[in-house]
Amino acid sequence: MAEEGLYAADVPIMMKESASLFPNNLSVYGASGTIHYLVTSKGQVNIVMGKAGGTMQKQMTGKECSHAQPVLQAKLVPLSGNLYIVLCSFHGIQIHSAVDQHQLIFHHLAPDPTKPDEEVFAQGVAGVGSDTIAVGLSSGRILIFKKESGSFTLTDTLQGHSNPICDIRASGKRLFTSDDNGCILVWCHKSDSWDLLKTFEGAGSPCSTMAVYKDYVIGGFGSGHLRIFNYVDGSLVAEITGHARWINAIDVNSSGLLASVSEDTVVNLWDLKHFSLFHTFSIPNVQLCGVQFVQGSDDFAVSGYDMKDIMIFKRKKK
Repeated sequence: MAEEGLYAADVPIMMKESASLFPNNLSVYGASGTIHYLVTSKGQVNIVMGKAGGTMQKQMTGKECSHAQPVLQAKLVPLSGNLYIVLCSFHGIQIHSAVDQHQLIFHHLAPDPTKPDEEVFAQGVAGVGSDTIAVGLSSGRILIFKKESGSFTLTDTLQGHSNPICDIRASGKRLFTSDDNGCILVWCHKSDSWDLLKTFEGAGSPCSTMAVYKDYVIGGFGSGHLRIFNYVDGSLVAEITGHARWINAIDVNSSGLLASVSEDTVVNLWDLKHFSLFHTFSIPNVQLCGVQFVQGSDDFAVSGYDMKDIMIFKRKKK
């Protein structure tokens, strides 16, 4: 497990419950000497806070969630010096303060009366600017929540997708949304409106995860492909057969290193400056479901289905 080569496995972070097999099932954020980790486990969320002196663990239960109706995603969202936890499920959207887990809003999802047999759910979360959180829905809509008077208010709904939202990312005033058909849309917030800037059509395979680096939006697909688009000129820059199975998560750091993990047990690291494979290794017998760089460094964390460990990999010093 990466004991040879460029990376070495560090001491793993233990959780109370094992990870569910959902895309993007790891959220990491570090500030003021504390690193927060979130991983969903059925109807609950594992919260681990790591400091120099050790770790502290908590659990949060999704509203009306259970083993059969799980939390689909949990994400840490920093806004204006405050940190929030957003939970997505079949029942609704919860936004909590990360400090004391106090719930600020629960937005209930009602079934579509014209499609009574279809399940509704929320999936895909991103913080935009200093006061906004965007959350995707199974209907293809994106809900925009704005922080107002210590809470959050639904202020807008974006419509452009025809399929369930898979992932949402943000960079500056731009919002990137992907769906179950592989379509990626690029939005921009101008004054009080959201403009649709670019559409990258899908080919039928879900774009389950995304990352944004400079003028590129990178999509990880259920087919195992990575596609790199220039969202300014609308071109497809590169297409890579990155994995043998479903890509569940990707992340990029400021130096242009892209990490991708898949159900094929493989962790790949890509150099976006040269569009080449930088490093690769396998974590045997583990379907990987989350990856994120830690505090902008080349070190990264990985989560795997049915595992109670968050695996930490540190780059070896030269």
